[in-house]
Amino acid sequence: MNNRRAIRKAKKKKVIHEEIPCIIFLSSDEYDSFDRAEEKENRQLRYINEYADAHGLLPVRIVRRGCMGQRICNDMFKRCIWYMKKGRPKAILVANMALISSSEADAYYKIGMVRECGFQIFSVDDQGKLELGLIGFGGMDK
Repeated sequence: MNNRRAIRKAKKKKVIHEEIPCIIFLSSDEYDSFDRAEEKENRQLRYINEYADAHGLLPVRIVRRGCMGQRICNDMFKRCIWYMKKGRPKAILVANMALISSSEADAYYKIGMVRECGFQIFSVDDQGKLELGLIGFGGMDK
């Protein structure tokens, strides 16, 4: 009846000030097989959910890229921002920015699009909340 993992999860202290509703954006580097892409995205979903539970993020929608190309990924990302403008989610949660971006400039562009609309973007592998740190554009003040 009592699972060891469930008991350990219940004992963990969670420091959550508020829950932030978010969209989980899953993406893999697999372009050949839809089955392998789905397996990789399912693994991503497991550790993204662990991160979300620990940091007070509440997933309300899951977006899967699958084997689609970069153009479709960009369209999906813009659709996620549209969903956030229309409704409840206030953040996007990704496993790794490199998986949804074609270059470093593209990653900064996507972070900038999200921040410009007043929302947040989190990355599990990139140590949490992503910010550009630009002064004078309404970004972080140092």
